[in-house]
Amino acid sequence: MNLSTNPGGVHGIPPRAIHERQLDDDMLLLQRAASASHERGQLLEAGRVTAALALAAAGVLFTLIGDGRTIVLIVGFFWFVVSAFLLKGFAGNTARQGALLQEMFDTALFYLPWRATVAGDPIPEPDVRRLARKLPRDGAKEKNIIKGWYDPTNGVHHPYDVFIAQEQNLVWDARLRRRYSHFIAAIVILWTTIGLVVGLVITDATMLDTLLSFFVPSLAAYQIAYEIWSGQRKVADERDRLSKVVGTELRNGRPGPVPDDEWQRLRNVARDVQDGALRTRLDTTRVPTWFYQRFRDADERDFGDTAEGHRVRLAQNTPPPT
Repeated sequence: MNLSTNPGGVHGIPPRAIHERQLDDDMLLLQRAASASHERGQLLEAGRVTAALALAAAGVLFTLIGDGRTIVLIVGFFWFVVSAFLLKGFAGNTARQGALLQEMFDTALFYLPWRATVAGDPIPEPDVRRLARKLPRDGAKEKNIIKGWYDPTNGVHHPYDVFIAQEQNLVWDARLRRRYSHFIAAIVILWTTIGLVVGLVITDATMLDTLLSFFVPSLAAYQIAYEIWSGQRKVADERDRLSKVVGTELRNGRPGPVPDDEWQRLRNVARDVQDGALRTRLDTTRVPTWFYQRFRDADERDFGDTAEGHRVRLAQNTPPPT
């Protein structure tokens, strides 16, 4: 792959802006590979969730009919162990692969050096090409890739152009993850209420019978729900923290050339922020595609307008707003 990158950075305005270079052939290859890896992680997560929900629903059913509780109890506990330990490990490996592919894309696009002490070795090119071939060329994810993730940064001196792109990524993802954590919490409260009503009111079961026949089969579902809720909030909090660092640099930025000492300091900040973004991507929790698409258009407008505001203020020969 020829990523047309310069890890030493660019002084002044890059010859081609971030939003243009993200559509280069090798950049598209990395995005397709990262998207395919992410999709595999989503499928694994969907399998865990589907099986857990099926067992939880079986708990409700057998609570109502009164038979088969022992079988559901045993299967539910067994699946909880498999989901919490075996499948969680597979999810971790998939998350790391996707995170490294995204890191390869971002570091090349942002003219940042690769930090082996943080990320380890990049994904080998044959594996990148193999994964990229798995992404359907007529799917929604391919359309998003071709459309481009980052908004225009033309006319902005490096590394302020990087900060604009980083802020867009960090704040958007933090909002999405926090929103999804609230959704999961609401589902858990609703499911718990259903269990108590079915067990204690409709079937007039004891509290112990309700716990054994309803909540034990739901253990895997509760474990996954807590894992998603806590993971999403943790990632959102870290990305909010990083976005504040980036936002401070953008607010303090001015149009025109950046002095050498300040240029190097800003590059170090951008590289440190990228390390933080990588750490959050290593988390195994995912946001489903359907949930992301549900809010995409509104979020895209919000953060696109913010990015354009930064660009106009920081672009060369464009005076800052008074």
